[in-house]
Amino acid sequence: MSAFVERMRRQHGEPEDSVALRVVVALLVEVSLLAVVVQGAVDAVTATLALVLAPVGYVFSHVRRRSPSSATKVALVVALLLALGAFIQAASLARSFDEARRPLAALFLWVQVLHAFDVPRRRDLGFSVVSSLILMAEAGVLSFGTGFATFLVPWLGLAGAWLFMTLEPPRRALASVVEVRRVRVSSRTRPLATATTVGGWVVVVLVSVGVVFALLPRLPGTNVSLPPFSVRDPTGVAGFRGQVVNPQLSAGLDGVPAFTELAYPGFGSSLDLRARGRLSDRVVMQVRSPQAMLWRGQAFDTYDGARWTASDDDTAELRRVFEEEGLPVPEPPEGAGVQLDSRRVVSTVFVRAPMPNVVLAPYRPVEVFFPTTTVSVDRYTSVRAPILLEEGVIYSVVSEVPVAAPEILRLASPRPGADPPDPDDLARYTQLPPSLPERVTALAERITGGESTQVDRVEAVESWLRANTRYNLEIPADPPGVDAVDHFLFERREGYCEQIASSMVVLLRAAGIPSRLVTGYGPGSRNALTGYFDVRGSDAHAWVEVLYPGAGWISYDPTFGVPPVGVGPRFLAPQLLGAVGRFVSSAVPEPVKDAVRAAGSALVAAVRWVVAAWPAVVLAIVGAALAWRLVRRRLRAPGRRRGTEVGAALAFAELDRAMAERGHARRDHQTPEEFLRALRPYLGAEERADAELVVRLFELERFSGRPRPDEDAGRALAAAGRIREGR
Repeated sequence: MSAFVERMRRQHGEPEDSVALRVVVALLVEVSLLAVVVQGAVDAVTATLALVLAPVGYVFSHVRRRSPSSATKVALVVALLLALGAFIQAASLARSFDEARRPLAALFLWVQVLHAFDVPRRRDLGFSVVSSLILMAEAGVLSFGTGFATFLVPWLGLAGAWLFMTLEPPRRALASVVEVRRVRVSSRTRPLATATTVGGWVVVVLVSVGVVFALLPRLPGTNVSLPPFSVRDPTGVAGFRGQVVNPQLSAGLDGVPAFTELAYPGFGSSLDLRARGRLSDRVVMQVRSPQAMLWRGQAFDTYDGARWTASDDDTAELRRVFEEEGLPVPEPPEGAGVQLDSRRVVSTVFVRAPMPNVVLAPYRPVEVFFPTTTVSVDRYTSVRAPILLEEGVIYSVVSEVPVAAPEILRLASPRPGADPPDPDDLARYTQLPPSLPERVTALAERITGGESTQVDRVEAVESWLRANTRYNLEIPADPPGVDAVDHFLFERREGYCEQIASSMVVLLRAAGIPSRLVTGYGPGSRNALTGYFDVRGSDAHAWVEVLYPGAGWISYDPTFGVPPVGVGPRFLAPQLLGAVGRFVSSAVPEPVKDAVRAAGSALVAAVRWVVAAWPAVVLAIVGAALAWRLVRRRLRAPGRRRGTEVGAALAFAELDRAMAERGHARRDHQTPEEFLRALRPYLGAEERADAELVVRLFELERFSGRPRPDEDAGRALAAAGRIREGR
């Protein structure tokens, strides 16, 4: 048995004896397991077993590192097959994207845990580190927040410790010191070595993340058949008839709604422009979407000088028969003649805080995947759910977002044969209160009077608001009895998004342009770790929709173009950079500009090609890294460069120097064998035997491409030393 063990050891390498290195690797794996478990990707039993068994496996591997492992390997193969079978069975029963994640994550965990029981050598520990990297990539994909950094930071620290420890060779691999030589390392070599090491790890990270991204189920972007909607213990809306329910909203003085942390007054039966307050920065929902969008909730078409309401509160019920079906949203009444191109956008909403029963989505929603069999939709294409949107609710919406550049809108016309819009429908979108002061209408005529098309008139109103109003959340209450829009336009010119958007709607209606007010949420901020849009309570927003013949409803957001009130340093940098850019543009000759544009176009084309062909790029990088490593190894072969000899090559160099001191230096054209024959007449019997030993061991080392064992190298160095000393 000992002979078998010794043979296996020579074939596969020496076992790793460093306890410190094993502890670092075990901690790396434990952190990666915790990162996946905390994301809720596996059940409690799997999580507990994985966290307990992984350290046990590393202790077992250390104790058994020098023992035969055939039985262990057989047991691990059986366990791995059982884990694979459990994954296949669970994945086949999964009915949604959300359910498919759990068995896949469990399989990744079991592969890591089972591998921990068979890591006798250093290279096996390296595989554990790489697999823990894959687990960290998986946890990052599953993460919904920046809390993932809690695990990423210690993992990176442990990975650095592991890398530092593995750069030092094991003690048994170090030969006894026979000569100490000071070698000055070039300052250019250190960055190159560091860059090579870092580059190798970057390749490993890219490949690992790519593998995890490819294996994890993804919601398709163009064809939704079974999206990830779910709900936990839903709270139904009592007596639901399609109405909006905002349970967090409370009435303040004189019936004016009061802001609370999570209660936006823009959701409900009306929107009161007299409401004041601030909303919380807490994340209320996270959205997976291919791009930033406005998450639309409600629309209002009637203004009375202080409040917005909807003139038509009737709703239609949408019902599905099969669970995997989506609920088709009917086309709005004003869309019968629309022939504008659109882009399909699939957005998935993960609710993180209590919200009203409004289904949020980019305009225009065409299909809703919701965890209830019914939803309701009003004439303004606003969707309401029969349950409150509490934490844990997930739903998806497919929207057809119109492609509406100004030049396209100028050319848009109703579809041939389409019925003209109903005058009553248009009247509701041009309604103005009788009490509206005349100066508001006069201002609208002054702003739009010089424009010939509807697009130009709309843009003129938006530009005027951008230049003459400011966004400010600290405005006081309006005086009693004033028209909110009139007071904003002529007295205050500072206000919320509700005042800015309401003013645009009123000015457009005063110019005869059908429009309405819309409430919902702004895009939020894209989370760099998760890729989701984090939408906070303070992102609640109001904007404008304008009706174009032949194009339907087009969204405008005047607030985003309106600067906040006040002047601070944060506005100086963009202005300064803009001024510098304009100066450089005017001073640089046109040929130079053309060359820069051409270089920029080439760079963009190259980036697009890299993005489109990323698998080939990754393979090319991996191939280049492997080729560079092979070249470096060949360059560093024993005796390859003068002054860096070790082992038998060092002994041969000592023999050459000793004979050179006696006047018998080796000629450049002489092979080791020719050199030995030339030396024999000048050596005694014992010296000839020593020279023979040095040359033969050097030839064996040189032609095998590997250093001789420490024992042979020591014999050769001793023989060369005796010749040098002349004894």
